[in-house]
Amino acid sequence: MSTLAEKVDQTTIYIQPIHFTLAMITNLLNICVLSTRTLRSSACTHYFLTFSFSSILYTCILCPTQILRRYSILWINTSVGCKLNPYLLFVLPMQANLMLILAAFDRFCSSSTSIKLRAISNVRIAQYSIVCTSLLCALYMLPMMFIYEFNSTLQLCVQLSTMPTTVYAFSQIAIYYILAPIIMMIFGALTILNIRQQLKRIQPIAGSSQNRRTESQLARMLIIQITIHMVISLPFGIIYLINTFIPSSRTLFITGIRLIFVAWQQCDYFVPFFLYTLSGGVYREKLFRMLKINSREKNAINTLTRKPPGITQYGHSDRRKSTLQVATARLNTAVGEF
Repeated sequence: MSTLAEKVDQTTIYIQPIHFTLAMITNLLNICVLSTRTLRSSACTHYFLTFSFSSILYTCILCPTQILRRYSILWINTSVGCKLNPYLLFVLPMQANLMLILAAFDRFCSSSTSIKLRAISNVRIAQYSIVCTSLLCALYMLPMMFIYEFNSTLQLCVQLSTMPTTVYAFSQIAIYYILAPIIMMIFGALTILNIRQQLKRIQPIAGSSQNRRTESQLARMLIIQITIHMVISLPFGIIYLINTFIPSSRTLFITGIRLIFVAWQQCDYFVPFFLYTLSGGVYREKLFRMLKINSREKNAINTLTRKPPGITQYGHSDRRKSTLQVATARLNTAVGEF
């Protein structure tokens, strides 16, 4: 009788290609839409863009790894893979999570009545924050290369059971699954309060109405994404916490559940596109306009290349074109003989 882990591995060959396709298409569309001038002028958009890039990198690593796992090809069970695989699979989700925190803080600052806080929400500060946060995240996750060790006897990559390893694993869980959601919820709630206060005030002047509409919809998109992010990521966090502090829980059944939650957590990397489309009118408008323009360009090219019967691109009849071709052929023959 096959175990739960084996059954999950059997479904991987069908689920992972779907995850890969959805993640790549949706995140590429996100990048194209968020890179438009209207949305790119907002600092929050740059955090969304970084989230999309991290999602693409994470998908390109995890999906092939899970598919190869089905055929018992585990590059983690090598001396190099034992160091790189855990590091990459943990640093990219952590970076994406930090981008949501920065985006939540940016929305809070942007919606604040304080001039000093609103000044923090600008593109230059966002770019600087992304670079600094990414570097700090990469440094913080470096111990992942040392808490996993390749056992040449067993030909397996095993996690070291030491006190520093346990403390470090707990810090990861505390940051990713406890502190990050709490910070997101706090800034999300404060943003909602700020927006409600603004609605009670005098309506903005006509010149700033478009910018205010964009900022408000970005805040709505972020709050919905944070809510869905917590629903999707927390189940795996609970299992990871149990496996870390109760080594005896690392059974085949729990491993199967963990693999299910890994697949569930992968939805976090393509769901934002659908959330943006449903909740953001500005995003939806830019997306449809982009698709419409591409469709028009394609139709225009087809129209230009299509020729009416009997008429050439120079406006002459086929008979005149045929006469010209005959004359040209005779001239080429004469030149060749000469």
